[in-house]
Amino acid sequence: MNEIALAIRVLMALVFLTAALGKIRRRLAFQGVVANYRLMPESAVPVFALLLPLVEAAVAAALLFAPPPVPEVSAATLLVLFAAAMAINIWRGRRSIDCGCFQSALKQTLSWTLVARNVGLALLLAIPAAAPEGLLPESGAAEALLIGTVLFVLLQTMNILWSVVPAWRLRGSLATGDGR
Repeated sequence: MNEIALAIRVLMALVFLTAALGKIRRRLAFQGVVANYRLMPESAVPVFALLLPLVEAAVAAALLFAPPPVPEVSAATLLVLFAAAMAINIWRGRRSIDCGCFQSALKQTLSWTLVARNVGLALLLAIPAAAPEGLLPESGAAEALLIGTVLFVLLQTMNILWSVVPAWRLRGSLATGDGR
């Protein structure tokens, strides 16, 4: 069980670390994404856009080094808040804005798939949150690290596909004259 918990922690740490680094690298673009969500006063956007990547990086570090369940609860809370922000904008009919995940070079527009992904990842965090005390398993730590990394690569691959497929559909509808 500890190996599975560690693999999930590694997966989620990599998710939060890459998201934080992407937001830091594209600071101004991320600030625009936050503004596009229209969920906070404009005056709060720059501060939020500056602080969120720092919080994500701290959560990533905590997932690797702090004992459960605080890192898992923190990460799950962020994922649920992100899912809620996406769902609100989808309900408002605002699907065309970038999700702001910054986990790949491709933009991802809002979709129920991304909402479900975030909720699913939040639920997945229940496994390491319930793990017994002790961060590293006595045996199998290397395998757990490898499995967590492989899971991250698979998730990134799915993220890319979730970005590309809507673009292909749009390109096809534009080519046939069905696009707007």
